[in-house]
Amino acid sequence: MKRSKLLAQTKEQISDTLRLPKDLAKGEALVSITGQEEAFIENYKGILECTDESVVIATGRCRIQFQGKRLHVEYYTNEEMKIEGMIQKILFL
Repeated sequence: MKRSKLLAQTKEQISDTLRLPKDLAKGEALVSITGQEEAFIENYKGILECTDESVVIATGRCRIQFQGKRLHVEYYTNEEMKIEGMIQKILFL
């Protein structure tokens, strides 16, 4: 078994045993959506693209693309960001 796969399995077993949230234990992005007009993203790495029709966010494991109309990043900090506009589609790339 590859060392990286063994390490990932060990981390998952420890987080399950300690009942840690998956986003914290695995460094996964956490996306919260309020209707079609706003999304909050936690645990992201950076903003790759930001246009009126598309916002692409880099996370630890993938990229997340928000598609829609009048999209913009309302604010961002090291921990979270808020995207506003008419969100029509969310893709995990």
